[in-house]
Amino acid sequence: MNKKWLRRILAMAMVFSLAAGSWVTGYADDGEGNIVISGDGVYEVEAGKTTKIELQVKNKGTGTAENVNLQPRVPSGVAPFRVKMQGNGDLGDMGANAYKKVTLQVTVDGDVQERSYSLPIGYTYSSRGGSARSGSMTIYLKMKGFDLEPGFAFRDMKLSPEDMSPGSSAKLSGRLMNTGGQDMYQVELSLDNLTTEGISLTGGFNSKMVSKIPIGGSTAFQFPLVAAADMAAGNYPVAIKLKYRDQFGKNYEKTNQFYVNVGGVAGRKAILEIRNMQEPGGTYGVNQNFTVSFDLKNTGAVAAKDIVVTAEGVDSTAVVPKSASMKNIQSLAPGSSASMSFTFAGTSQSATQNQAIQFTVEYTSGGTAKTTFKQYAGVNISNPDKDKDGEGNTSKPKIIVSNYSCDPLIVMAGQEFDLNLTLMNTHKQKAVKNIKMYLTLAEETSSETQKSGNIFTPVNSSNTFYFDSIRPKGTVNKALRLYVVPEAQPKTYTLTVNFEYEDAKGTEYTATELLGINVKQMTELQIDDFSIPEQVEQGMPVTVGFSYYNTGKVTLNNLMIKVEGDVDCQNKNTYVGNMESGSSDYFETTFTPYGTGEVPVSIVITYEDPSGETVEQRRDMIMQVTEPAMPDDTENPDASAPMDKKHIAIGLGLLVILAGALAFFVKNQKEPPKSTAESVSSAEDLEDDFEEDDFVEEVTEVIHEDDKEGMPL
Repeated sequence: MNKKWLRRILAMAMVFSLAAGSWVTGYADDGEGNIVISGDGVYEVEAGKTTKIELQVKNKGTGTAENVNLQPRVPSGVAPFRVKMQGNGDLGDMGANAYKKVTLQVTVDGDVQERSYSLPIGYTYSSRGGSARSGSMTIYLKMKGFDLEPGFAFRDMKLSPEDMSPGSSAKLSGRLMNTGGQDMYQVELSLDNLTTEGISLTGGFNSKMVSKIPIGGSTAFQFPLVAAADMAAGNYPVAIKLKYRDQFGKNYEKTNQFYVNVGGVAGRKAILEIRNMQEPGGTYGVNQNFTVSFDLKNTGAVAAKDIVVTAEGVDSTAVVPKSASMKNIQSLAPGSSASMSFTFAGTSQSATQNQAIQFTVEYTSGGTAKTTFKQYAGVNISNPDKDKDGEGNTSKPKIIVSNYSCDPLIVMAGQEFDLNLTLMNTHKQKAVKNIKMYLTLAEETSSETQKSGNIFTPVNSSNTFYFDSIRPKGTVNKALRLYVVPEAQPKTYTLTVNFEYEDAKGTEYTATELLGINVKQMTELQIDDFSIPEQVEQGMPVTVGFSYYNTGKVTLNNLMIKVEGDVDCQNKNTYVGNMESGSSDYFETTFTPYGTGEVPVSIVITYEDPSGETVEQRRDMIMQVTEPAMPDDTENPDASAPMDKKHIAIGLGLLVILAGALAFFVKNQKEPPKSTAESVSSAEDLEDDFEEDDFVEEVTEVIHEDDKEGMPL
């Protein structure tokens, strides 16, 4: 009992000693205050919003800081934000070790030009002795989303109707979607690159204004367009210009191109060719009708329109048409042909010679731009009266090519062929002698530098041939072996046969004859090697990809790639269209086999050569398709057994060690039994000890709380 009271007296002495020490410190304050501001240092703020920032102000000095005041130092004229301090920054007096919290309200309402801004916080205070103190600390405001540029996307872009014809109208519509991380402000959509000679607006405004597009939001737009009446077929770009601002006031300007198709599918063109021309054979007299016929075929990708075919003699006084000399076709679909024939007759003004007939073909691909090409045919006209009337007994002897043939009929570029000529002296009385013959080729092209005279080259001989003489009305045969250069384009070439000769009196004469030679170019499509897995599971997709190249000299028309076989494929037929010479492309497809066992699969590529003949290339493959394998759940059933046994052994060992330690502790704690009175006294003393300890702890906590507030007891 005495022990208990003694402990209580000691505890009370300790409490009064602590209280007295605090009172002396509080009222004998002769130290200096030391104000310190603390916080996170960097605070994230958002444009157009107000953000609250909390700072802690603490007096770390040994004396009281009086009249503590905080003021933000916002840079004038440059800062895009305003700051409001709680209580105007007045914190009053702060004792030693005292701290207070203060709140700043930062409102961002200006044009943000930087990702972060510094904000100095100044403070002033004075000590009890009257000395004034001041200082500052700096925090940083980070603009949320400043580095994120607003993203956008054009969705549901559509031209109604999909294709425009010259002079027609259409509507370009779509939606502008904000796909970025910021709102878009002051959005302006406009069309650029518009001309009255091409695509232009047919009415209304050429721009649209939207004040705001939020994140994930969109706005629809529509512009009425019109195509000029004299536009050529093709794809024309229309620039969609976009201007906008982000939430920080930064300006952006973007441009996207939208292509408008005018007069045709994807700007493809029609290509017309004259094929299977049938020239009149033999010799025709004055006013004797003869017919020239041919097929006009469209090998292009779109319909040829407004076709005009004109036929006329090169010497319009010597050969005149006996049928309509001009024929019109409104439209000719791709791959279609039209048969045409024209009837002519020689006139009395025609001399005895081969007269040339010119065919001019003019057409469009749906627009107003015209394409024109020419081709020639020849016919032998005999007019003895003209020869007699013009020259009398001194009429001029003439040499003509009365007949010619090619073997093969259609010659291949890069190969040789035989040209058999029959030359005829048309004069009834005069022979010709000292005859020189040579071949030339004058091809009409778009450039003087591309004119060529060496499409056909004689084999094992020169280009000049000599004949001693040809009797009146006589003929002579000449067989030539010619080579076609590999670069020759597929078409009918006009070969000119030139003659220089003399009559019996030594008078020199010249003459020319025109021959048509049909040339065909070999097509060459090279396909990269590719393979498929030798064995696949049923239902497993297989991907095949390869590059292919047009290594030939001509365009491959209507190229198509097909997938054949017992497989599931979304794009079994892929239409590529026309493939220019020297171009390449890549094809990839994925297919899934249906059945099991050997499944044949073929990749088939078809196209048309310039003559209209279909060419096919195949790649045949066989897949071994197996049934899907089932997973084996019984594999390695005892994989975790060794680890489980190890854990069990460790656990048992630990239990044994703990049991031994507990037994040892109990044994050492055993003491002789005490009397009942001693036991009760010990229990009371122990209870008193606990009560005294609780009392001392409560008093100590009160003292500590008062110290935190900086107030003396």
